Amino acid sequence: MQDPRSEIPAAGVGLLPHVLVLGTGGTIAGVAPPANTATGAGYTAGVLGVEQLLASAPGIAQHARLEFAQLCNIDSKDANPALWLQLAREIRAWRARAGTAGCVITHGSDTLEETAYALDCLLEPGSPVVLTAAMLPAAALSADGPRNLFDAVRVAGDPAAAGRGVLCVAHGRVHAARDVSKQHPARIDAFASGDRGPLGFIGASGLRFTREQPGVEPRPLAALAQPSPEVTAPRVELVCSHAGADGELVRALVAASVAGTLRPPLQALVVLGTGGGTVHEGLAAALAHAAEAGVRVQVVPRTGPCEGGAFDGLNAVKVRVRLLLEALHDARTGA
Repeated sequence: MQDPRSEIPAAGVGLLPHVLVLGTGGTIAGVAPPANTATGAGYTAGVLGVEQLLASAPGIAQHARLEFAQLCNIDSKDANPALWLQLAREIRAWRARAGTAGCVITHGSDTLEETAYALDCLLEPGSPVVLTAAMLPAAALSADGPRNLFDAVRVAGDPAAAGRGVLCVAHGRVHAARDVSKQHPARIDAFASGDRGPLGFIGASGLRFTREQPGVEPRPLAALAQPSPEVTAPRVELVCSHAGADGELVRALVAASVAGTLRPPLQALVVLGTGGGTVHEGLAAALAHAAEAGVRVQVVPRTGPCEGGAFDGLNAVKVRVRLLLEALHDARTGA
């Protein structure tokens, strides 16, 4: 954690929910060169601190008593599993304090869906955990960050959001971590939840949930959020089937892993298959070789989320998150 934890006095009337805001960087904390401030072109992510972000959302202290801390200030393309575990531990500690409500995480949009789903695996359902982001840097015209942060704090402080797993708030929509994905590189409303749609909406009339999740599954990986000796994150790679896929990349990964020149060694492969999850015959042979070498192989459709089974609703990057956390859990428990 870069900065000591600080607090913004509540400005509302009556007892307000006590909300923690954790800053990690991203476009929401980005700054463009002076000549491009209005458009945001050429901005650098992760420049402003979380206290500055809160100051950019007028009236936010009327909705919650705010405590905040800066865990890091990075471009979210550089996020890693160590950050997921750090966030999970901070949130567990927050939940253990008496009188606290939810937690908000300011995050970059590029890997928000990965961090959100990782936390959904690592944390038991409880007080709200809400990630938010922005598509425009802080000082751009019509910057979306201040409103997204304002809305995220309102959701995190609302008891109706508790017990629903990790949530993502952007553009007035409340998404489930399992469903949400970034579906456009630049559009303001870049986040969507596919055919299932958002869980609800946050606006002038408050928070309104319009559907329930199919069910809150057990969180056997929650033990990873407990303090423990650090273990190197397992290697789980993404491979795509395509016209002419011959599998040589997979063979090279397996060979380097067996030879001990690839560190950490290859634990699993998530394969983006064509159609409903088919793979080129050349790649299929290499995957069979990988499986014989002890590598876990999981084929998912490259056309969209999985349908049915243990990975229902997950896209390929979230399946990778799941396999990585499962491998890390096995390494820590000796399974």
